[in-house]
Amino acid sequence: MLEEELSEYFLCNFNDAQQLEDLPADERLRKLWTSEELWTVDELQTIIKRWQESPQQQPNGNEEAAQLLNDFLQLIFAFVQNNFTGPFDKLAACTEMLTDLELAQSDALEQLKASGEELNPNVKTAQFLLIAKQMLDTLISAQPTSKLLCWWRLRVVCLHQHILDDLASALYEQFKLAAAELRPHVAAFARKELQALLLLELANGYLQFHRSDLACQTLDELCEHLQVELKVEGLLGVRTKFQQKPLPQLCLKVVQQSEDLGLPTALLSNAQTALPQLLLLEDDTRLERIRFIEPKDNEVMTLPSVLQALVLAKVKQLKRSQPKDRLADEQLEPYTQTLLYQQHGPLQVRQAALLLNCQQESGQRRTVERSWKQCEECVKLLDNVEKHTLRTRLSYGFAAFLQPKWQVQLQLVDLLRSLGMTKTALDICLQIHAWQQVIECYTSLELRHKAAEIIRQELEKQPTVLLYCLLGDAVDDPQCYEQAWLHSKQTSGKAQAYWGNYFYRRADFTQAIGHYELSLEINALQESILLRCGYSAIQLERWEAAVKWYLAYTHLEPNGFESWNNLAKALIKLGDKERAHRLLGEALKCNYNNWKVWENYMLVSVDTSHWEDAMRAYQRLGELKQHFLDEEVLTRIVYGIARQMQSDCPSEAMSSSLQRRITQLLGQQCVQHGNEPMVWELSALVAATPLKKAERLVKSYRAYTAKQLNWETKSAHAKKALSLCQEAAELALAAIKEHAADESEAMITSQLNSSRLASTSCLNALKRASLVEVPKEQADQMQQLEQQLTELTSIVQQRMQRN
Repeated sequence: MLEEELSEYFLCNFNDAQQLEDLPADERLRKLWTSEELWTVDELQTIIKRWQESPQQQPNGNEEAAQLLNDFLQLIFAFVQNNFTGPFDKLAACTEMLTDLELAQSDALEQLKASGEELNPNVKTAQFLLIAKQMLDTLISAQPTSKLLCWWRLRVVCLHQHILDDLASALYEQFKLAAAELRPHVAAFARKELQALLLLELANGYLQFHRSDLACQTLDELCEHLQVELKVEGLLGVRTKFQQKPLPQLCLKVVQQSEDLGLPTALLSNAQTALPQLLLLEDDTRLERIRFIEPKDNEVMTLPSVLQALVLAKVKQLKRSQPKDRLADEQLEPYTQTLLYQQHGPLQVRQAALLLNCQQESGQRRTVERSWKQCEECVKLLDNVEKHTLRTRLSYGFAAFLQPKWQVQLQLVDLLRSLGMTKTALDICLQIHAWQQVIECYTSLELRHKAAEIIRQELEKQPTVLLYCLLGDAVDDPQCYEQAWLHSKQTSGKAQAYWGNYFYRRADFTQAIGHYELSLEINALQESILLRCGYSAIQLERWEAAVKWYLAYTHLEPNGFESWNNLAKALIKLGDKERAHRLLGEALKCNYNNWKVWENYMLVSVDTSHWEDAMRAYQRLGELKQHFLDEEVLTRIVYGIARQMQSDCPSEAMSSSLQRRITQLLGQQCVQHGNEPMVWELSALVAATPLKKAERLVKSYRAYTAKQLNWETKSAHAKKALSLCQEAAELALAAIKEHAADESEAMITSQLNSSRLASTSCLNALKRASLVEVPKEQADQMQQLEQQLTELTSIVQQRMQRN
C-alpha cells in the first residue's frame, strides 16, 4: 500500500538534527533533505511538462507515487518561496518559464477562487499551487487512507486561504474534513515531534479560520500530550532605569512535568539558523527588558523548537480571543519576550514573534519607533538572498503560521500611518496593490479624488471585483457594485457585500439585508457582513433572521459582547427568555464592565426567575453606575424569592443561600440609599425577626415622611404612613414573645419606644392638618393606630418601671 511505502520524512519538517544515514534510501527524499536547493526552475519546467503530458493519471505503483509526491513538493516549495518565505530571486525566471509553457496566471487565479473570493493581486506563480493541488488530488484518490497525504491536504488548504483576502467557507469545509480525518490518528505518526507538529498545525488552522475555542482545545490537548504547562506568574521586578520600588511583573514559565520530553533541543534542530535579534530600544528611561529581583528569573528558559512553536500558537490564540487593548497586550508580553530571547530556534517562529512584538509595542510612545524599524527589518529579511536558505526558512514553518509577504508589508503600512508617514505608507500600498489602504491614505492627505483616478486606471489594465467595488465607494455610485457583480458572473459575495454596505450607510436596511443575505449564501465566513445583516434584521424587526445571523457570527467570533447582547434581544422578542438569559451570560464574559449588558442580564434574570443572577447583576450595576437604584427590580426580586421559597419547596441550602444574598443586597442598598422608604420597606420584608422588621419599618416611615412633602394633607400618602406605623407597632409587640437569642429585653423596649414615637408623630401631624373632610378609611386607620399607641405606651411604661 502507498501509505506503508511513503516515508514520514516527506512531510519535510526540516531540522538540522536529522542525520543523513537515518534517512530512507530514497534518493528523491535524500535530495530534498540535503541538497543546497530544494528546487530549480529547470526541474519545475520538467515537472510541469510531465504533468501536462499525462494529467490526472493515477500513479502505477509506489515508485510512480513517490515521484509524483516529490514533484508536488517541489511545486509547493516554489510557490511558498515566491509568496511567503522569500527570497524572491527566482521569481522572474519562474514567471518567464510559465509564460513559455503558455500557462496564464489569470487562468490559475480564476480556478483558485473559493466561495466567490478572488486571490490577492500580489499572488505570484499561482499556477504552481493549482498544479500541485491537482497532483495531490490524484495521489489521494489513489490512496485515500494515507494520513501523510491528508496532512499535506491540510497544509495546502491553509496556504490557499492565506492568499485570499477574506475567509472562504468552502475552504473551511475542506479544512474540517482533513482535520476530522487526522485528529483521531495523531498516534499513527511514529515520532513524538511529528505528533506535536500535527496538533500545532491543526490549532493554527482553526485560528486562521477564526475558531479560537477549537484552537484552544487543540493546544490544551497538545500540552497534555507533551506533559507541559504554560504558566504566567507575577514576579517582582523593575521596568525603568530609575525605578526604586520593584512591582509585580508577568513572566512565562514553561513547566515540564517530565524530564525527557522526547523532543530534540533547539540547539540540535536549528543549529545553523542565525536568528534575527530584537533591535535595541535605546531609551534613556526604559530598560531593554524587565529586570527581576531574583537573578534566576532573569534567565530565559531554553525551549525546544516545538515548544517555541507551541508558545507562539498560544499567544496568537490568546490575542485572537481577548479584547484589543493595552491590558491584553501586557498579558501577552511574557509569551513574546520568552520567544524573542531564545538563542536557537526556527526562523519562522522568531519572525512571527518579532512581528507580534511590533504590534504590541506600536501603541506605546517609548517603543513605537523600535516597532517601526523592527517591522522594516522583517520585510528586508524576506528579500535577503544570502542570509537564509529556503530549507532554513521552511524549518517548522508550517507550524509557525506562515504569512504572505504582502501581509507583513501591510503591518509596516499601519505602523507608518500611525507615525504620520502617510506618503511613505502610500508608496508601499501602491506597490502591493492594497487599494483599500490607498484610498485611506489619499483621504488622510485630502486627495480622495486621486484614489478614484488610480482605481479607474487599474480597472483599464485588469478589472477585478474589488476594484469595481472600491470605485463605487470612492464615487458613491451603486452601478459600480452592479458591474462588479456582473464581472464575477454573479458569483462574488464581496460584490453583494459592498452593494449592501452602500444601502446600509444610508439606513436603507430593507435593500441592504437583501444584498447581505445573498452575499452570505455565497460565503458564510464574512464576520462584518454577518454583524451588519443581524443589525439590519433587528432594525426591520425580523427577529428570526436576526437570531440566525448573530448566532452564525458568535460561532465565528465568540468574544464580541455586542453580538451576544443583540442575539439575546432578538430571542427576547421571540419569547425565548431562558435562552436569552444564557446568551447574555456569554456576553458578560466578553465585556465584564459594560453596564448595558449587565442591565439586560438583570432584567432577563428577573423575568426568568434566576434570582441569584439577578442579584449579582444588581450588585455589579451598583459598582458600575453611581447611585444606581431600581425599586421595581428590587421589589420583583424580593417577592419572587418569597414566592419561590413558599411554593417550590427548595432545598434548605438553596433557601439559606437566597436568604443570605437578598439580605446582603438590601443591607447594601439601605446604606447607599437610606433616604429611600421603599428600600427600608423591602429590607423589612426579608428581615429575620419581628424586631428587625419593626426597626426597618420605622426607618421607612421616617424616610417616607421626609421625602413626601405635605404628606399629611394627601389622603393616599397619609394612609401609607399610617400603614407603616401600624405594621411597625404590631411587629414591635410581636417581638416581646418572638425574638432571637441575641435580641435583649433592652433592645425590645427601645424598639417599642421607637414605634410609639413614630405613631405619635404620625397622628399629631394628621391632626394638625387642616382637611375639610377626612376619608372614612383614613379615619378608621387613625382610630386603630390610636388604640395601638395606647397599648404601646402602657407596655413601654411597665417595662421601664420594671427596669
